Amino acid sequence: MKIAFIAADVHHKKGPASVTASLIERLCEDHQISVFAHTIGGIDVNKIKYYKVPAIRRRSLLGHLTFLASSTILLAFLSLLKKRDFDIIHSVDYLFYADVITSHFCEREGIRLERANIIEIPHGSAWQKLKAIDHKIYRSLQVFLEGREFGRNISKMRIVVSQRMKDEFVRYYGNASESIIVIPNGVDPEKFTPANRSLYRDKVRQRHGIARNDVVLMFAGGDWERKGVPQIIEALPLFVRPEVKLFIVGRGDEKFYGELAEQKQVREIITFVSGNANILEYYSASDVLVFPTMYEPFGLVIIEAMASGLPVITSRLAGASDFMNDGVDSLLLNDPSDINDLAAKIGLLLSNAELRKTMGEQARKTAENLSWEQVAGATLEVYHNVLKRKRGEQSET
Repeated sequence: MKIAFIAADVHHKKGPASVTASLIERLCEDHQISVFAHTIGGIDVNKIKYYKVPAIRRRSLLGHLTFLASSTILLAFLSLLKKRDFDIIHSVDYLFYADVITSHFCEREGIRLERANIIEIPHGSAWQKLKAIDHKIYRSLQVFLEGREFGRNISKMRIVVSQRMKDEFVRYYGNASESIIVIPNGVDPEKFTPANRSLYRDKVRQRHGIARNDVVLMFAGGDWERKGVPQIIEALPLFVRPEVKLFIVGRGDEKFYGELAEQKQVREIITFVSGNANILEYYSASDVLVFPTMYEPFGLVIIEAMASGLPVITSRLAGASDFMNDGVDSLLLNDPSDINDLAAKIGLLLSNAELRKTMGEQARKTAENLSWEQVAGATLEVYHNVLKRKRGEQSET
């Protein structure tokens, strides 16, 4: 099968880019894969055909628009030269000519939470105000594109990463979204494994001046406002002890949250880590993943941490919670804005090393049931259904 993937970024660092990279790696062994992306990394490019798509930085409004325009022009040019010969075009951006679209975020739900101030974007400084304006325009554009793809009865196959996310689309877009297919994200249990602790744990802790016996909490991800960094910092003073440390790994407003931590008198126990860091090493150096997200369609870092043998504290608003067992492999928050409940759950794991151990072992077992091979198999089934539909339409004409 000849398959074209359209994705702004394809790499193993984080989020949708990592999901796309993992899927491509599984499919390129048996299929001809072409990748149209702005950046690519961590993949054997000898096994695929890569088309560089010019674009401005991805996470901005201009970044999205330039990638959308450039990929459209590039595919049109290949079609004109009669070099565009794909059985399936699979996009993780809202491209109108794709056969299959995967969405990792319900934009309507995200903008609702921001307008209701459930997710509060910092806007104190002039720079924060400019970023907030860009973010608002970007989100509005995404809502428009989302409505075109999910708000109409169209022939494309549409994939989302959790049942919770599908329910959101049905709630916002009605019957047109009922045919959406749910394919959860996977994890590589050989890459993310408790065995990594012997390789990285002491090295990472020494790098940051953290003692071997300290208990280390970890948060990982971008969009800190949505994923719970404010709540973690608010909760820290309720249980903090000198031997407790916190890694915040990812890109966010470090200055703003550093100042918030100073106000709460917990800045000295927090280490901000660049989003370019090898997250695998930080799972190995940590003892608990804390991820009190306000909205998370799935939560790749959750199952990566679980595969690494970490107990996880997260909210039931994360799509990955569908596969988790509260009190067995994780602790689930009914309301991530409940700071007292968050602090109590963190305190429970901090005070009980045996509970951390047994819960981490169960977390590993849960994660082993979510493989990329399953994701690839389910995605191939979608492709075959698309091809059957195409053949049926051709026979009718």
